[in-house]
Amino acid sequence: MQPASFLTGRRISLGPVDSDDSPAYARWVNDPRVRMYLNRPWPVSVEDERQRVLSLIGAPDAVGFAIRLREDNRLLGRSAIRGIHHVNRSGVFTIFIGEPEFWSRGYGTEATALTTAYAMDLLNLNRLELEVFAYNERALRCYDRLGFQREGTRRDAKFHEGGYHDAIIMSILARDWKGPLRDRLRAYLDMPAADLSFTSPTP
Repeated sequence: MQPASFLTGRRISLGPVDSDDSPAYARWVNDPRVRMYLNRPWPVSVEDERQRVLSLIGAPDAVGFAIRLREDNRLLGRSAIRGIHHVNRSGVFTIFIGEPEFWSRGYGTEATALTTAYAMDLLNLNRLELEVFAYNERALRCYDRLGFQREGTRRDAKFHEGGYHDAIIMSILARDWKGPLRDRLRAYLDMPAADLSFTSPTP
């Protein structure tokens, strides 16, 4: 059965997370090449990851997406918006592409653009923030390019390979989400610009 697709981009789709994908997620987050970019330094079992996926399904303060290649529905990773606060209209963006062979090919950028468009246009968030470790230069370039603004630094927030590294806090606000920025990120969507499943931006 073909996995459900919620948002369709140029080369990827975002669909609901599925606990059946837990073995793949567990394999990825245990891979030291992937783990270095996450804040999960302990061994993760398939059951651990299954519970993590289940925590995203139907949660009132979180939403998760399985990232898949459009051409063959291959699972690439996961994005999520966690800590959604319905009064402050804020949330925290997370993402990982699990297969290193698909890094530096634009899939993470596209998934970030689609998830951001969902957060701002459909969830109507005022603030979407993220944290990225300072040595993750590839991710920093991606977020800069997509319009996330650097706000501050959590000094020595990550211990990695014998030393401490800073974490960079970045965000997009609703007042940023207009004109060229909104159009640039929505261009990653494979849907008409006037699709009514997305609301118009607040003036």
